[in-house]
Amino acid sequence: MAVKFVFLFFWTLLFGGMGLVSLLVGNPNGGPWQSLLMLAIGFGPLALIIRKSKRRQAESDAVHARMLAAAGVAPGTGCDHGEDGTGVAINRVARTLTLRIGEQWKTYPFSDIREWETSLQRAGQVVAGSLAALGANDRARHYANEMTGLFVTVRDIDNARWRIAMSDTNVQARWMEILRQAIKES
Repeated sequence: MAVKFVFLFFWTLLFGGMGLVSLLVGNPNGGPWQSLLMLAIGFGPLALIIRKSKRRQAESDAVHARMLAAAGVAPGTGCDHGEDGTGVAINRVARTLTLRIGEQWKTYPFSDIREWETSLQRAGQVVAGSLAALGANDRARHYANEMTGLFVTVRDIDNARWRIAMSDTNVQARWMEILRQAIKES
């Protein structure tokens, strides 16, 4: 992922920057259309990625809202968390925990929750000036992200362990306490 962004940065800087400079300074070899074309070639991929990211976030928010409705949890009450296409919601009255990955979610009664834990891992860095080092750093960052979050083990043959993305240690500590109070102490 980082390699893609480095490439995109240089692409935008090279073509978009040249187009912007030629538009502002004037292009002796071509008209304003050539400068506008260079701007579109340079900044177009960046605009498409931003648009795709916003659409993906809106879709994820809609799925999270549907999950909350199914779980019987009102949004904004502090009884839910959503991050990176995953989510968790707790309904203390119904004594259920709803877990989400992607567009799939499932609600479990407290009696089916076996254990939960949080993990925070940081990626190490390979120091070298090559694309191979960028790739190694990207893989390490991806692995660390996959090993970071709230992990809930439930009584379920199909989905025995769920990973809910939580990159903030304060949010992790908060959810550990929410689960302790709701499940262990009730």
